[in-house]
Parts: sequence; structure tokens; C-alpha cells
Amino acid sequence: MNLAKCILPIVLLPVLAGCHVPLKPYRLDHPAIVVPPMASDEAPPDVSYAAQKKDCVNASTPICLAFIEVDDMGEFFDKGELDTALAVIRRANDRTKSSPPENAPVVITFIHGWKNNAAHDNDNVKGFMRALEQIYERNQARQIIGIYIGWRGDLIRSYFPISRQFSYYNREATAVRVPGVTVSSALAQIAARTHENRHGLVVFIGHSFGGLLLERSVSEATASQIAQQTIFSQQAQETAELSKSSTDAHEKDAAEQLRRDTTVAAKLASDSRADLVIFINPAGAATESKQMLDFLADNGYRYQPGLAGDEMQANVMPAPSADRDADRPLIVSLTSTADLATKVALPIGHGLPYLGFKNGGSFRNLSQEPGKRYSLQCFDPHNEKHAYWNLDTKAAGGLSQGSYYLSSTPHMQILQSHDMLKATGPSQMRVSSTGQLIQIRDARAIAECNRDLLNQQGLNIVSTFRLYDTQTCFAVQERPNRCNGTPYWVMEIDPDVVPDHSTIFTQRLISFLIDTFFSTQGRPLVRITPQLMKAPH
Repeated sequence: MNLAKCILPIVLLPVLAGCHVPLKPYRLDHPAIVVPPMASDEAPPDVSYAAQKKDCVNASTPICLAFIEVDDMGEFFDKGELDTALAVIRRANDRTKSSPPENAPVVITFIHGWKNNAAHDNDNVKGFMRALEQIYERNQARQIIGIYIGWRGDLIRSYFPISRQFSYYNREATAVRVPGVTVSSALAQIAARTHENRHGLVVFIGHSFGGLLLERSVSEATASQIAQQTIFSQQAQETAELSKSSTDAHEKDAAEQLRRDTTVAAKLASDSRADLVIFINPAGAATESKQMLDFLADNGYRYQPGLAGDEMQANVMPAPSADRDADRPLIVSLTSTADLATKVALPIGHGLPYLGFKNGGSFRNLSQEPGKRYSLQCFDPHNEKHAYWNLDTKAAGGLSQGSYYLSSTPHMQILQSHDMLKATGPSQMRVSSTGQLIQIRDARAIAECNRDLLNQQGLNIVSTFRLYDTQTCFAVQERPNRCNGTPYWVMEIDPDVVPDHSTIFTQRLISFLIDTFFSTQGRPLVRITPQLMKAPH
């Protein structure tokens, strides 16, 4: 039996080799292209092969799309693609450097998932082009720049559907392997270049295995940037106070120089990360996110990018605002309740590795013994009883380490920070993740899709939005009794917004993302040197 297992791959290798999608770049001839805005008659935009050959070289082009492609080892096919993308961003910054903040460019980087690549006929490429057009329609004062990071997510040709399904393990391993210095440094350069205009906005989005790839690429760097920014901001504040209080001229000058140096260092740490990271139907285990969640919770970080004032301009760590509306997400992990690929296929796919890890003693269980304690750190600054606590027993709701490996992050209720509510009648809403029905006392709240009226019932609604076609009212609510109140928002979303694992480039989802994360309650996201602030422990 074991001999057969060894021989079978060798026998099948020549057959499968003919099924492979070639490992190659697709965009070297046109690494940055013009995306035409929607026509006034709302006709479908042109995303054909011919339309993807017009190079983006004019700084006044409203929508540009650049491509960066990496191989199966995570290395550039051609670093010139990154250089081109950075040049497009710089042209946009140069054009708007004297313009009002609302004219600053928005740079959206997308990493695709399984069964996709950067080919001209790829559905994700066409879908991303349409998404950029829709974002521009809602933000015509800004130049919209898309950056599509392509990798060989598609290993087996589509006319071998069964073999293609079995490429799951191979492509998951690739999504784990690709993240490294090349991708991480490219993302940091994209953020830093955009933030040369201090009002420029940077958004990273990853879908499916692209979410796994993105999370592995940014998590370690983001945690390091946050820690550095915190330390340097505190140093800047301490040296500013020393400079004011000192009577010795030499000591005063030295303190002032140190304050300037640490202020610059804090700004560099802030500028090299994205303003918002979004994972859509991420196909990675929750073990990928738990370390970041614990880091944010243990340090009590809050993200309030809308704060203004002299402190924010100087990169001095301010105290968090008491206004709960000021808290915004730095990272968002979303999945559809109808996403069977991550709800069903991921646990099945991780089943055999799970047994191997378990038999090898790799997973820690809940325990109170010294040196074996395992828990989930909880933090919720809006919790009136306590802001910090641990889930370290089954009775408290804690889970073993292996449980996180068998689920994606947004499918784990213990990690969910928010719920999506859908109006199912004139005075009733349903929680999409649990099916719980909530009676709404004031029917005007649903009729007007009014957040303030809903919150008169104490629902802690963050935002509301309507589907553009059916006008159904939805709301995003802080999850009651949540453990996760960090800037890493996690939630399951309704199938009316995202119907399955792959259908993501829809006007419904794009409108939801804009209304919830870019212009909440009509207030646009404005970047004024955003800080992560530590709540008192």
C-alpha cells in the first residue's frame, strides 16, 4: 500500500504535466493599463483583451491598473512591474500634492485566490477592473489606482475539472510559501509611496488563498510597524516634555533633536502599512489570525484614523477618544455564511494535516498548569464591566489550539467582532450568522434604514446600508458579549451580499464595503496620520 502511494504520483506526473497552467508572467508588455470609466448610459464597461493594452502614462487618467507578478517561490518575474506601479502612484501624488485632502489618490491592491492568475481573460482581472470603475463612480474627486498582484493560483487547466479540484493542497502550500521578503517589501513600498501624500489612502484586499497569502505577507510586518510606532511616539512625547522642562541649553537641544528623530521614525512606521486590510472569504486557518488578535488585544490597541489636531500631526501618541464611533478597523475579515469552500472544504482539507499535528503533539489544549496555559486574550474598550479578560477554560468559552486550525477566522463565532443584520420585515431583522430574529420597536428605523433610530433600542449599530437593487436594509452591529473588540474586525456576512466563495466582484459587495468602511454614515474615511492608541490596562 505504501509502495503504491509512492509510485502513483510518479506515474501520474507526465499526465498531470500536460494539464498544468504554465508558470509565466502575463503583463510584462503592459504592466500598467488605463481602466475606462463607466459610460454615461451605464453601459457595461469594456474589459476586453483589446481594452487591456492601453498603457497608463498620463497623470490625469482617472483609473489606472498596475500588475505585479510573482512565481511559485514568491520572487518577481520582473521587478520592473513594481517600479511601474510605484511610478503611477508618484505621478498621481505629484498631480494632487497641492489639492484638498478629498482629491488625494486611493490605491487598492488586490491579491487573487485559487484557480486565478493575471491572464487577460481571467475573471478576477475583469472583475477587479469593474470594481475600480464602481469605486471611481462613488469617488470621482479622487484618482483610483488598482494594483493586481498575480501568482499561479490556477495550476490545472479548467477542462480537467476533477484534477483541478485536487490542486487544493498544492495551491494552499504555494499561498503559504509565496509570502516573504519580495511580497512584503512590495506592499510596504506601495503604502509608503502612497503616503508621500499624507492624505492618500491605501487598501489591501485578499480573496480566498489570496487572503491567506496577504495575511502571511502583512501580519508580521504590521505588528512590527505598530510596535515601532508605539515606542517611537512615546519617546517623542517623553522627549518633548523633557525639552520643555529642561533649563540646560545643551540638554534641551539634544532632547529636541531626539524628539524630531523619533517623530520621523514613528511616521515612517505608520506610512509603510495600509490604512485598511480586507480579507474576503479567506481560505486560511484561524491560527493565521489568532496571534495578531492576541497582540492587538493584549496591548489594548484602538484605531481612530479620523482624529485630527496638533498631536496627530506630530505623531505623538494621543489618548483614545471616548466616542465609540471613532473606533475603526485596521483589518477586516469577512466571509459569506454560504461560503462552503471555507465552511466545509477547508475543515475537510485540513483534516489529515490536523491528525498529523495532533499525533505529533503540536497542538496545545486548554490547561491551567504552569507552562501549558492556553487561552484567547479578549479586549473590548466598549465593555462596561471590564476591558480585558481571558477565555482559558471550556466553561468560559475557550477553545483548544487545534480548533483554530480547523476553521477560517470569520467562521469562528468566538473571534467574531460584529454581526450583520438583515431586515426581513417592516419591524424585524435577522442576524445573518446565527438566524436570530430581532424585533425592531420603531418601524421607521427599517423604513429609513436609520442607524440612530436602531440605536435607540440599544443595538450598538455601527453602520447601515441598502442593497442598490432591492433596497433591502442591512446593518452592521457590534456583536453582543464579544471577546474581540480590537481593530481586527471579524464577521460573517449575508448571502444576499456575497452569495458564495467566488462571486465577489458584485455591485452589492462593493457598495457594502464603501458604505461600511470608506464612507460610514456619509462620512468619508480621511487619513490624518492615523495612529493606533493603547487603552489603559
